[in-house]
Amino acid sequence: MNYTVNQNSDIYYKNTYWNDIRQVNEFMNIRVSGEKEKNGYRFFQDLTGKRKFNKALMLNCGNGCWERELFDIGLINEAVGIDYSESLIAEARNHAGGRPFRYYVMDTNTVAFPETGYDLVVNHAAAHHIAYINKVFQKIAELLPEDGYFVSMDFVGPHRNQYPRKQWNAAMALNQALPEHIRQDLRYPHLPTMLVTDPTEAIHSELIVETMNRFFYVDHHRKIGGALAYLLLTFNDNIFKAGEADREKWVQFILEEDGKYLSQNPLSSMFDFLVARPNKEILKNEKKLAVFQTAEDKREEYAAKNNGLYYELVDIRPPHRQFLSGLKKAVKKFLRMS
Repeated sequence: MNYTVNQNSDIYYKNTYWNDIRQVNEFMNIRVSGEKEKNGYRFFQDLTGKRKFNKALMLNCGNGCWERELFDIGLINEAVGIDYSESLIAEARNHAGGRPFRYYVMDTNTVAFPETGYDLVVNHAAAHHIAYINKVFQKIAELLPEDGYFVSMDFVGPHRNQYPRKQWNAAMALNQALPEHIRQDLRYPHLPTMLVTDPTEAIHSELIVETMNRFFYVDHHRKIGGALAYLLLTFNDNIFKAGEADREKWVQFILEEDGKYLSQNPLSSMFDFLVARPNKEILKNEKKLAVFQTAEDKREEYAAKNNGLYYELVDIRPPHRQFLSGLKKAVKKFLRMS
């Protein structure tokens, strides 16, 4: 099985993500721009003095919705979109509506990016699906001119959604504080199932910010949060079925609690917005570049030999249950040996 690409694109663009809720989008916009009606790209437009970029490369572009927005607000003249899914690329082409877009089916991990002349690269929820993130980000830094930009709006939370105990317990407690008809059916992400449904989901999400800082000068970094709200709102059928007034009341409550959690735990943000320029100096340091890439190659080789696993699984069970489980395994092993 190939763990660096997803063969099934049908799982994307479902309509029960947390950002399908108006209040969540306003919450995210405020975190990025300070204004509930101004998203990250309009904020970026202001930061660059309404600069119009000539050519954007859209990583893992999906159905093309974001390049359409960037073109329609006057941020770009043209765009090139890449994605591994032939069906999503076909959808993007169908919706281009005469805009000057070109699309290519390719695996981003190969860094065989088509065409040249990019002055803007956009990562919108794409990099958390990239296995060879070091190789890809280095190539982007090479592609861009010194005055080019790399803009990222992405999930930067725990690897493959293996949330730490503290965060999970906080989400559980907040969920119990909700009325029963609003509560989420919280279940800790089962890694073996994730590897079947989408082996690339959050494959190295925890490395996005670190790797961007390796190859880019980050001018703006906005922490959005989501440590609690994302868990309680995404795929929560009860929220989406609730009446509008009821939904708005409890979504607001959840978002407020999420903000409090972020202020108390500043490293807990799961969604970040970054604006960066390429660091051409690091590209001259061949020794350091080799160290970075060797570490990545070894990591991916290890995972390929270990059924897609990179790190030990998180065990969120209480300590006494972990002990009992370990004891049972030890007894079974002893009996087999006997």
